Amino acid sequence: MKDKAVSDLSAPSHGEDGAFHQPVIRVRAGADPEAPHLATLSIGDWQVPCVVGRNGLVAPQLKREGDGCTPIGCFPLRYGFYDPAVFGDEPGAFAFPFKAKPANYNWSEEASGRLYNRFLLDMRKDAPSRLGERLFDLFVPLGWNDATPAIGGGSAIFLHAAREDFSGTAGCVAVAHDHLLELARRLESGMVIDIAPLEMNGVEDLLAWPLLADGPDVETLESVTFRSLRPGPKLLITGAVHGNESCGTRAISRAISAFKSGRLRLTRGSVTFVPVMNPLAWRRNQREGMRNLNRNLSEKTVPEDFEDRLCNVICPILRDHDVLIDLHSFTSEGEPLALFGPSDNDGLLEPFAHADAELALASAMGLGLMVHGWMEAFDKAIKARKKAVGAAAVRDIMPASLGVGTTEYMRFAGGYGITVECGNHNDPASAEVAWHCILNGLAHLDMINFSLPADRPTPRVYEMMDAILAEHADDRLVEKFITGAEVREGQVIGHRASGEEIRAPYDGALIFSDISAEPNTELTFVCRKSLRFFG
Repeated sequence: MKDKAVSDLSAPSHGEDGAFHQPVIRVRAGADPEAPHLATLSIGDWQVPCVVGRNGLVAPQLKREGDGCTPIGCFPLRYGFYDPAVFGDEPGAFAFPFKAKPANYNWSEEASGRLYNRFLLDMRKDAPSRLGERLFDLFVPLGWNDATPAIGGGSAIFLHAAREDFSGTAGCVAVAHDHLLELARRLESGMVIDIAPLEMNGVEDLLAWPLLADGPDVETLESVTFRSLRPGPKLLITGAVHGNESCGTRAISRAISAFKSGRLRLTRGSVTFVPVMNPLAWRRNQREGMRNLNRNLSEKTVPEDFEDRLCNVICPILRDHDVLIDLHSFTSEGEPLALFGPSDNDGLLEPFAHADAELALASAMGLGLMVHGWMEAFDKAIKARKKAVGAAAVRDIMPASLGVGTTEYMRFAGGYGITVECGNHNDPASAEVAWHCILNGLAHLDMINFSLPADRPTPRVYEMMDAILAEHADDRLVEKFITGAEVREGQVIGHRASGEEIRAPYDGALIFSDISAEPNTELTFVCRKSLRFFG
């Protein structure tokens, strides 16, 4: 964020030879992709297991409040606290500056106000005591985002005790409670903590991570391009079209680092990464900045909002590429899926001429679920809305062209592309799915020194057919259906406010379901097995 470099904040000492000595704690994570929170902590030759954020590590420029990630980097350790009821007065005599923990301390995590990420004392007479909290019997604040705090950039990151099950933290680094005192003995004044993935050498490799607009500045859209000297496809890979969907951004950051370090090599063509497509929505950690960027995506002669201005930058980037992989996640539970477009056609809604190439790309993702038919289903939903509200209000209903997002625009511009829904927003596995989709897409296009896995699953392929609209604010689905939930014809899937049952119109699956919705918006989309594949 906006903190000074470690060299400005810490106080290195001189060794016997007169050279500077910077005492360092090293934390390395990433040995098990299925458990990104597991790590090791070492000081010299002393090494113990530790845990980091439940969602693993994140580039420091991408760290946000509540993301469950631990920032990569080198951060100062200035002071610590201990509970005398647990450790007596022994830590007070250690080389590192420890103080007895006050009973009524707190850290401000409010994403508004001047006290964000500040140590506070609650002076109320009835303030709850913080003594006796086993995880914080001894803890050291990390010098993260505290010199000049960027609101929402992450707060209250500590070195403290792990839970007994060694589960991931909210973003802190934690060791077993039994190791706390020995850790405290080994801390030195002026110490720093160096946090990095196993494949990185340390803070010097942070230059391999993408740099995004810092703090409140959202006026920069970053793209990183690698070009081979051999001709080939021009591939675009994008993340965070919606600001609360971080899996694509994290996977893209990993890919950029892999290319810069030489772990990935581009064999032909070019690949452009856009880690965050909507920086305003990203900084707000919400789906939209001022509106949904993935609706009505087109250039605007007279921009009316932030996303309109963004479209005028994004659309030329899309037009300049042949192929798009757009990485997303979803709010419900369910399996990852690839969304692809229509058959070749010269119709008015979505004319297209690269259906075979697009289908091959979608299949190469190696996912168990594939869906097509978005524009046709969205068009039918718009017509149903118009019919529901009557002729007098037809002018207030958006046209089907507002269903155009990144992939639809790519098809309009003469290319092709897929949307990959990598899983639930908060599931650490979503970023791993996104990473493998990047690798599989590049390998499918023969652009990297990597082969597609041989054991890819045979996907279930569905076509989006119909939207079931909420007619009243109290219309409800009977449950929060997972993405791709299979249903049978006649199955009760919801109830109208009037008590009328909502039934599945045919055998198929549900996608993009909300248990409730505003009137004249979609409760769910119903899909059937694709006639393009099953006749």
